[in-house]
Amino acid sequence: HQIGIKNAVEICLKKSGYGSQTKLVFHKKAKTTKKIVLRLQCQGCKHVSQHPIKRCKHFEIGGDKKGKGTSLF
Repeated sequence: HQIGIKNAVEICLKKSGYGSQTKLVFHKKAKTTKKIVLRLQCQGCKHVSQHPIKRCKHFEIGGDKKGKGTSLF
């Protein structure tokens, strides 16, 4: 747990000073997409099952179908 001890020491050192942010700010953002998960619920017993599909930035269920030679905006 060296990372936790190091962060605790850094926070203590920053708190002893004047006028700076007291806790570390996490800047890295690794993932830009989310996994799409369908939550399916049984009508009889109300059991919920989750089915992951894949990663994507935009997901739409029941949208307009894209026809042949047409563009969808």
